[in-house]
Amino acid sequence: MKVNIQLVQVNSSYGNQYFIPYSVGLLQTYVNKFEKIKENFNFLKLIYKQEVSIEESIKDIENVDIVAQSCYVWNWQFNLSFAQLIKEKNPNALIILGGPQVPDKIDGFFKKYPFVDILCHGEGEVVFYEILKEHLHKQNYGAIEGVSYNNIKQDKVISTPRQPAPIELETIPSPYLEGTFDELLKDDVIWQASWETNRGCPYRCTFCVWGAEYFNKIRKFPLEERLLSEIEWFSSNKIELVFGCDANFGMFKRDIEIAEALVSAKDKYGYPHKFRVCNAKNSNERVYQISEILNSAGMSKGTSLSAQSMNSDVLDIIKRKNIGIDKFKDLMSKFNKSSISTYTEIILPLPGETYQSFLSGLELLLQSGQHNQIHIYNCTILSNSEMASDKYMKEHGIETIETPVFRAHVDNLSSHVKEKETIAVGTKTMSRDEWKKSQEYSWAIQTFHTLGLLQCVAIVCTNRYNLSYTDFYVSLLQYADKNPLTIMGAEIREIRNSINDLLDSKTHGQLVPQYQLDIIWPPEEASLLRILEKKEIFYNEVVAFIEYLAKKYNYSIEKDFIEELINLQKEIMVHYSDTGQCVDLKLNYNLVDFIANVKNGTPAKLIRFEQPGTFKITKSWKNPDDKEQFARQIVWYGRKGGKYLNDIEEGHNS
Repeated sequence: MKVNIQLVQVNSSYGNQYFIPYSVGLLQTYVNKFEKIKENFNFLKLIYKQEVSIEESIKDIENVDIVAQSCYVWNWQFNLSFAQLIKEKNPNALIILGGPQVPDKIDGFFKKYPFVDILCHGEGEVVFYEILKEHLHKQNYGAIEGVSYNNIKQDKVISTPRQPAPIELETIPSPYLEGTFDELLKDDVIWQASWETNRGCPYRCTFCVWGAEYFNKIRKFPLEERLLSEIEWFSSNKIELVFGCDANFGMFKRDIEIAEALVSAKDKYGYPHKFRVCNAKNSNERVYQISEILNSAGMSKGTSLSAQSMNSDVLDIIKRKNIGIDKFKDLMSKFNKSSISTYTEIILPLPGETYQSFLSGLELLLQSGQHNQIHIYNCTILSNSEMASDKYMKEHGIETIETPVFRAHVDNLSSHVKEKETIAVGTKTMSRDEWKKSQEYSWAIQTFHTLGLLQCVAIVCTNRYNLSYTDFYVSLLQYADKNPLTIMGAEIREIRNSINDLLDSKTHGQLVPQYQLDIIWPPEEASLLRILEKKEIFYNEVVAFIEYLAKKYNYSIEKDFIEELINLQKEIMVHYSDTGQCVDLKLNYNLVDFIANVKNGTPAKLIRFEQPGTFKITKSWKNPDDKEQFARQIVWYGRKGGKYLNDIEEGHNS
């Protein structure tokens, strides 16, 4: 009788969208290339989603001999609960946990979780094969490299060092091409695919598990023999989103050919719709070329120009090196001129960062032309990263809390297991109160600037009145505080409630039921959606804010100019009530060119036309009052692609 194996890789659901369980698919495909494994083991249908309860998830699992689970920060608690119930149901089952969340330091782990038998450290393909091979013989799992084994019979725990060298990728068959997922594809869900073209990362960032020396060597999957065929598989199986798992896509010349193959497949089959990837850390001309290829086909989810921090001292502490600011500005100018959306990711708080350096870093990004998207993430202390070490935490005074894992746009299913993560809320250089102030400022920048609500207003005011963006948005927060009955005042209370929820170990995500999507929204997106419901009132209030700003910094404003600027800002925002019509806007000033020049990093001078100019705004949203699809397509799917702003072009001068 064959040995029954259950592989588990649970992910969150996004509506009816699920990621194919790629990691465990790799394990199954790799070991099945050995005849001895195929002859003696039977793989049950892969488990990839949470049911209403853990009990529901395991109800159909009978007589299982081995359970192997792929563990990440977002499914760790589920996996532990799942393993415990399986062990109660099948006491003789061998429980194996692998993946990046499995701790390298195992002190006390098996006492706390006695239902777990084996922990796998590092890459899993060869280790999993060795475990199965040993299962057929003496079951001396403690002799396998790269495991921690709870030998209950001998009442001892055995840990072994990892294999000296990572696996050669040419030896791993593709789970897509070998039919490993064929049974899953029969399920009535929308599939998204994870995809590796290479493994490894040359950088040593302390906040990242890839920073370990073990993962520094970069290995490539074969292009002709594998990757191009996998692209065909994605297309023929109508995979809507391919998520690239590479740490630095665009590092190699062949990545251009890969991008071209993806576009060619979409042209031929209509799929995949989108390709999302982490671009090379030190972005270059090749990254720009790849972005042009994907953007022209409508496949880009935005190009990442990574930073994490703009402060050189912080970068030294986290062992990170960004591209020079001049090169960054040049790249931003090229992307902006080509209308290719980009996004920059920042982590808060990193050791060495202060409140002032954080604000200065965001100022530098905006001054360098990054007006598309700035994503500011909590600093998660990942298991096995250098930052998680006791020495590093103590040296930099990192203060942490445990809070629910935040995953944007996941279904609001309260009955599911609550996953937890450890995040930093203070360091030696940033107190908890300063962290809270930084969180508020992060919300303001993301909500009002990079999500577009006041982007045009801020660009014009800062450049015309010799202000900084920091002046503008710090003043906005102050104005909201002093005017609690305004929409801004209501929204700042919402973000403060979210920050306090975070500190109270509750989710800081928000529900916005008015848009008929029962999902968790990031606070800045929730604010955008609520403000759009009161768009006219909000922009009337903005006039009062500009007057407050002018009084604070002692400059005079022309009422007709401000009204024209705010009207332009209002019309350029995509709204759920739009019908796809074009709007002709009369402008007395060259606001459109002025804003474009500022974004592109070219000289910008504000002038008044001799005669009013006519500008055409093309309203991109064509389904009036379909608020659910608006929230999904424009805010959820469209954020990184800048879909929330309408196009504007010059018509004629009257």
